[in-house]
Amino acid sequence: MATLQILTIAFLIIIVLLSVVIGSRAHQKEKEITERRVKQLQLSNRADRVEQHIRGLKDINTDTIATDVLYDFYLDTLRELLQYSDDSEKIEIRIATAEEGRNNEPVEYNPEPDLLSFQEKTNYKERLTKLAKMLLYLRRKGRISNAHYQACYEYLRWLNLWIQLNRQMAQANKNFLSGDLRVAQTLYGVILSHIKSDSIERPEKKILKTFVTDRMKEILSPKIAAMTESDNPEEVLSELIKNLDIPKSS
Repeated sequence: MATLQILTIAFLIIIVLLSVVIGSRAHQKEKEITERRVKQLQLSNRADRVEQHIRGLKDINTDTIATDVLYDFYLDTLRELLQYSDDSEKIEIRIATAEEGRNNEPVEYNPEPDLLSFQEKTNYKERLTKLAKMLLYLRRKGRISNAHYQACYEYLRWLNLWIQLNRQMAQANKNFLSGDLRVAQTLYGVILSHIKSDSIERPEKKILKTFVTDRMKEILSPKIAAMTESDNPEEVLSELIKNLDIPKSS
């Protein structure tokens, strides 16, 4: 009888131990699955955010200085996500699409832009603000050097200025082409004032300055010719100087 009790107790102890071991393993497995899902969600959200930055910059991006950084981070995130995703084929397609997109040339800078709506300008400014924060994050993480970050930041400042000048530039070009040269001249003057008052050094800014200056010369050349042929050049010169008065930028 005593032997049976001992065997029963031993059997129960074994069952309890097995239950503890099995429960512990199940708990550990559940913990691993949870951690995996959390990591998967973090990486997926990160990849989506970076992809949105790349897409948001696409239509106005004239330089790969910032998008190269974004693509590096985006592709690294997707490759890490492969280890946690339940749909590896979908992630591999995103990687292939990103690598293809990275090889595309940026848009060519055009000083004759289409007119942006108020909402479009607002959206672009919000995207640039968010992108500046993303680049700062990458700088703090050591993903890019301080010099590279500064160059990217200068580029974003230029894009912000270019968006700011969109309405004046589109309207000035429209008036120039329609023959309303006085209004065009005034608007080009406002644009030149903005350009000269900003310390940004970018190739696009130099192209814009040359373009606007050439347009101003084209507008004023008949007046200069009239001055040289006039019997009263002082009067024509006075009128020309008055026309050259560039309004202050608002």
